[in-house]
Amino acid sequence: MEKITLTLMNPQGMHARPASLLTKLVKDFKSNIYFYKNDIENKKYQPKSILSVMSVGAAKGDKLTFVAEGSDEAEAIRAITDFIQSGCGE
Repeated sequence: MEKITLTLMNPQGMHARPASLLTKLVKDFKSNIYFYKNDIENKKYQPKSILSVMSVGAAKGDKLTFVAEGSDEAEAIRAITDFIQSGCGE
């Protein structure tokens, strides 16, 4: 299992465009991937579903913790880290 907590620095937060880009980024990974916001572990979101990502309502400064479990978990976490740290494609 790979896990990382990242701070969302995108000024507009996780709106439709970055949510769509995140979903496209992770959809081909074989690992089971989920995330939660601001250390609230009982509410998990699925990044492979744009509706799930949009329902997070993540804003600039929110902490998103991503967890990946599977054969390509390290690759998945690396790709997600690069995506979030680069401003979510914006």
